[in-house]
Amino acid sequence: MKVIVQVCVLLAIIAVAYSASSTWGVHNVTDSVLLNKRVHYPAVRNVAQSFYFDIPESYQNNNKVISAIYLQDQFRNSSGPANYLVSGGPGWTYGSIQMRTQTGHGLNVTILVYGK
Repeated sequence: MKVIVQVCVLLAIIAVAYSASSTWGVHNVTDSVLLNKRVHYPAVRNVAQSFYFDIPESYQNNNKVISAIYLQDQFRNSSGPANYLVSGGPGWTYGSIQMRTQTGHGLNVTILVYGK
């Protein structure tokens, strides 16, 4: 019985870590905020949705090198998306992020990008 409880606790920790906020890179005091945007999409019943977010956004220019990307889940129950850095990111001037929601949940994420 004790093993079952330990396995359940381990799976709960993995689920929280998998579907919460994500961080790539580290910013320091010399970095400035390149982008601060809140992304919100409503839920679709029984569907896991995928969204892509590009840095810089369409028809925008970025000459600064990205040092950190933070995706902060705004849902209080950790039902946020699983986030993947597809290309670019820290050390580059661009980045592409895939956000995949849980089935039947929407997207409510704040994206912070730091660079210099």
